[in-house]
Amino acid sequence: MQHALTLQQSNRYGHVDVCFLVRDHVTPNLPKGEVFLLPFFMSNGYFVTRRVPDLFGLNEGLRICADRQLYQCDALGIDPELAGIISSMARDVCAEQGYAPADIHLVLVAHGSEKSRASAEATYLQQKTVESRKEFGKVSVAFLNEAPFLDKWLYDQPEDGSPLVLVGLFAAEGPHATEDVPGAIAKWRKMTGSKLPAHYAGAVGTRPEIVKLIQHSISRCAAKFRRI
Repeated sequence: MQHALTLQQSNRYGHVDVCFLVRDHVTPNLPKGEVFLLPFFMSNGYFVTRRVPDLFGLNEGLRICADRQLYQCDALGIDPELAGIISSMARDVCAEQGYAPADIHLVLVAHGSEKSRASAEATYLQQKTVESRKEFGKVSVAFLNEAPFLDKWLYDQPEDGSPLVLVGLFAAEGPHATEDVPGAIAKWRKMTGSKLPAHYAGAVGTRPEIVKLIQHSISRCAAKFRRI
């Protein structure tokens, strides 16, 4: 809702609205003209590949009617610009703690699932993109609901390892972002007594830079479909 408000206040778009797939069971009233649908999800899972297209009657991310054109943008978690925001979050922690970015071990923490590969695929995609920037000493991934599990991953870290900076690949500050990740870190500390520095940067989806990412995603989507 906050991102939608900021987008509306930018005056770049005629109308900005939100639709919640669990709460809203009918297609929202859409304005005429071009409508861009931005899936605010961290992977290309069921909701992005099935639920959104079914709800809006899309075919390969597109629906053209006499008075309305619908286009589906990339999901947040696979957006090529997300790696830049992840890196920015890690750099902020480095600045606060006095670390050189090249001296830290960056950990991307995501939901994961033992039933679907979508979350893992999106996470490894971001890991690869962040690694290609060559800013940090090491970039790893850990999950809450599939291997490598965050709690076990933490237990396996050497006491003399590089400082850990964890970034949550979550769309919002829900229980996973605000309870599960900090809880895993606290439990690891209590059970092992480790003094290895570990800092949690929070959920990526709440960052204000996400608004610019959405704007760029819409522009890419428009360019893509207008070539068809």
